[in-house]
Amino acid sequence: MREALVAVLAFELSAAAQNAAKASEDAADKTAFQAVCGSCHKTDMISGLRAESEWLEVIQQMVKIGAKGTNEQFDRVIRVLLANYTKVNVNTATAAEIAPVLDTGEALAERIVRWRNEKGSFVSIEQLKQIPGIDAAKLESRRGRIVF
Repeated sequence: MREALVAVLAFELSAAAQNAAKASEDAADKTAFQAVCGSCHKTDMISGLRAESEWLEVIQQMVKIGAKGTNEQFDRVIRVLLANYTKVNVNTATAAEIAPVLDTGEALAERIVRWRNEKGSFVSIEQLKQIPGIDAAKLESRRGRIVF
């Protein structure tokens, strides 16, 4: 009994530590986004969603016209764009492209791709909800960013 309680407590502490680390990374990403992008224009001027490849092109263009930042800062800018302003076609995207947009781990994104490869293209968000481990509420909150 005591061993089970210790195991549960260890799991809870580990989960809390992971959540704190993710929150810290998210804050650092947002800070870099504000520093790099906000030095030239308001960061709330983003309109519409783009694909990852389109955001990479935008970043390249911004660098060409003078955007400054370190490689780490630009990596953080991309993470902010992927997490907040990117659309994904779940019928053509790789697991690495799906994971940040749907805010899932790589393993779950790989299950999405595997399901698609085994059963064919997705036609609705309801089909995505059938994948074991998917958070239906999180998926609903990102509905407008999912393309079929």
